[in-house]
Amino acid sequence: MTRRLILDSYARESRRGDKRRLSVTGQHASNEQRVKELGADLGERLDDQGKSAWNPDVRREDWNRLIARLTTGECDGVVIFDLERFIRQVADAVRIVDLAKMGFKIFDSDMEFDLTTTSGRDAFYKQAIAAETYSSRLSDKVSRGNRTRATNGEGKRGRYRAFGFEDDSTTVRESEREYIRHVDRLIRVEGKRWGDAVEYLTKHNILSTAIQHTPQCLEAREPLTPYRLRQYTCECTGRPWRDRSLQQAMQNPRMAGYARLGKELVGRLPGEPILDPADWQELCALISSRRGRPPEQIFLCTGRVPIRCWNCGTVFTQRQSSHGTKYPGTDEVKRYYLCDKTEGGCGRTIADRKVLDNTVRDAIIRELSSVETALELKRLRDQRATLREPHEKEIARLEKIRDHWDTQLNSGADDMTIERHSTLTADLNQRIKAARAELETIGEALGTVPDAESREVVRAKWEAAEPDERRAKFRQAFGDRLIYVVPGSSLDTDVLDRMKPAPRQIPDGE
Repeated sequence: MTRRLILDSYARESRRGDKRRLSVTGQHASNEQRVKELGADLGERLDDQGKSAWNPDVRREDWNRLIARLTTGECDGVVIFDLERFIRQVADAVRIVDLAKMGFKIFDSDMEFDLTTTSGRDAFYKQAIAAETYSSRLSDKVSRGNRTRATNGEGKRGRYRAFGFEDDSTTVRESEREYIRHVDRLIRVEGKRWGDAVEYLTKHNILSTAIQHTPQCLEAREPLTPYRLRQYTCECTGRPWRDRSLQQAMQNPRMAGYARLGKELVGRLPGEPILDPADWQELCALISSRRGRPPEQIFLCTGRVPIRCWNCGTVFTQRQSSHGTKYPGTDEVKRYYLCDKTEGGCGRTIADRKVLDNTVRDAIIRELSSVETALELKRLRDQRATLREPHEKEIARLEKIRDHWDTQLNSGADDMTIERHSTLTADLNQRIKAARAELETIGEALGTVPDAESREVVRAKWEAAEPDERRAKFRQAFGDRLIYVVPGSSLDTDVLDRMKPAPRQIPDGE
């Protein structure tokens, strides 16, 4: 008795709810009818919903599973609604043909592709080439269309409505215009904090455009296609703004009337912009200049300073006491250092923050008041300066050339197009990047190295220094040397014995 073929059903839909194409459910129904007509048994129903077969960066999990089943012989072939749903790259077709030597079969809604014959492979390749050509042309049309719309000032909506604009991302929502301008004045002119701006907007019920839908609303939205979802309305509202999200919204180029395509500004939106372009640029510059010190950098021993975990050689992070325990006689909650797991470390506790900071402080003061250390630092400074000099000169030369091409482009020189400018500067940018990588490998050149001073003078300067200045002194005092601390209890009041000049030596095979 001849064994019945086991055929999988594969379906794909580039965009969920695409009305121009048969849905995944419809494709499977057609495929299953075809399986019955062929007198075969249905294997697995595999589908990649909302996945492009043309974009090589898109991972199609069920397509890969199908290939694995065909390769291992778990199924005898596959039924597809049409070849375009199955492949859109010639590279995929070549892969399928190579695997088809194992004898599996491919059927679509009205024919079989016999990939063991020359004519079958030829037909298969031709359809794959046609599918890839169609996708490439469609992609070019979409790109041109997006650029044309952006150049004409037509906005493109993201996941949420742009603050200050209607759903079309082009028309200004007049009810929000004056509130946005007031926020701009608060920050740029009056020097207020972003918390003050958030408080002002919340007071006037101007909430974030990131709508927080209720579970019932999400359940109602889930089965809707993108086309029906556009007509869906609900009473759900956003939450109050947060400092960071409000900053991002205010930095949107739409605020100044710029039309954007990706990161490129390509045109102007119609009508009067919410903010004057010059005011908006000043606001953006102000936001960038106020990025502030990363939270980790207020602590002496966190991040990129010359101290590491003895156990694994990783930098430290810090945590607050989970019990809210405070340092004696203060309102400051206790903190402790631990090895940073996000950097690949072991995550073990190192020491109480103040205990380790005080011990390291004493070591820094000792080093900075040492004549030998001062001489070594000067030698290291001169050595690095010599190594860095040719790379710094090359960067300056290349940047001067790049500035020339920028001037040519900005002044509208006849023979300077955006494409020509991009080609010329791409090579320069690549060489500048390589030179900067060399500088990073060499390390930063030390600034002026002071002569050794008394411990009292060094200690006084330490006490007057800001956190970032203390971290700079830490790097200055130890240069390329590292301190390694053996993990231990945060209750240990003396970590000096746990500070080592070298990391743990891991035995072979451990």
